[in-house]
Amino acid sequence: MSRIRTVAATEILLVVGLVLFVAAAHVAERLLGIDGPVSVNKPMAVVMAAIPGLLWLVYFYLQDRHEPEPKHFVLGVYLAGAFLAAPIAHFVVDLARPEATGASLTTFSADNVVWLFLVIGLAQEASKYVVVRYSIYLSPEFDEPMDGIVYMTAAGIGFATHENYLYLQGLDGTVYMGAGAANAVVVTLAHACFAGVLGYALGRAKFSTSDSTRRGLVLLVGLLIAAALNGQFTLLEGVVKSSGLEVQPWRGVAYAAGFAATVFFVTSLLMRRHLEASPHAPPREDAS
Repeated sequence: MSRIRTVAATEILLVVGLVLFVAAAHVAERLLGIDGPVSVNKPMAVVMAAIPGLLWLVYFYLQDRHEPEPKHFVLGVYLAGAFLAAPIAHFVVDLARPEATGASLTTFSADNVVWLFLVIGLAQEASKYVVVRYSIYLSPEFDEPMDGIVYMTAAGIGFATHENYLYLQGLDGTVYMGAGAANAVVVTLAHACFAGVLGYALGRAKFSTSDSTRRGLVLLVGLLIAAALNGQFTLLEGVVKSSGLEVQPWRGVAYAAGFAATVFFVTSLLMRRHLEASPHAPPREDAS
């Protein structure tokens, strides 16, 4: 019970840390008299992308309560998500990108939906899967279904750290500090949870006694669900963020937070199922 209480207290501190990270950026705007967007230099972009990434990484790491994975393996997968999965996804998307993508695709057109769901969403989630499937998945440390969620969320968080850095660097002089910090926190959670859904399928497929066809189908369904969540997140965030000819960043953050919280709730239920079925779980006491 003492370990459970320690873990719960640590989780609360991590969430408080994320809130304080956003609050600090918002307070800095007020104290410095910043009323509009600013430019974010490279060191600041690294800090704003890395802090929520590392805090969420520790949070999800603590969810593996029965047999925590080696910290250096989890960190390694996080780095692989940032430095391998993200560049792979960008490469695939660039190869598939039509010459006139931005000009020809309206928000809810069939082409745009296909682009967001089956190109961007699928490329991003598949790249996260690849760095886990061909690294830690082959290790003896991957020894229970819960490990699929732990390592996939680590890859997703690394991926999001890379994306947040590029986002902050790409908005030259148009970053609202408070909204940018909140966006980094929410986007990191969202990508962690999308990957976590696929991680649930990965862990279930690896330790299933079903034939290879059925296991492959479980993985395919998990990948498609993760890609669909990813695509929907990107599609609707852009719609909510835009208000006529103006962009309202806090509206996008608010929508993203609600969506990410919903997917996080589902991911938490999936983690609970794997934890209850874990071979390392303590034996249940007989109620009789």
